[in-house]
Amino acid sequence: MFGIGLPDLLFILLLLIVLVKPSEWPTVARRTARTFLALRRSFTPVLEEMRGVRDSIMAEASSVSPSHSVPENWAPRPQGFQKGGEPVIESFPDLR
Repeated sequence: MFGIGLPDLLFILLLLIVLVKPSEWPTVARRTARTFLALRRSFTPVLEEMRGVRDSIMAEASSVSPSHSVPENWAPRPQGFQKGGEPVIESFPDLR
């Protein structure tokens, strides 16, 4: 949930308890609940549209067979081409 964990939520709750008068707690709770419900209602159509697009893409991908295949002589690139690998120096002869 937006990178907020239980310790963060407990800290926010503690701040609210300290900063808000006890007589205003029900009002703050109602406003918070209404805000979350309004946000949820406004984002529901967007989420449904995204789910529909995802489902159509997945259905299309599963119905289409791959048009390319891996060549017979294919092999991964040498370590020198990979991140953190030693550079390949081909200009020097083998010093064995």
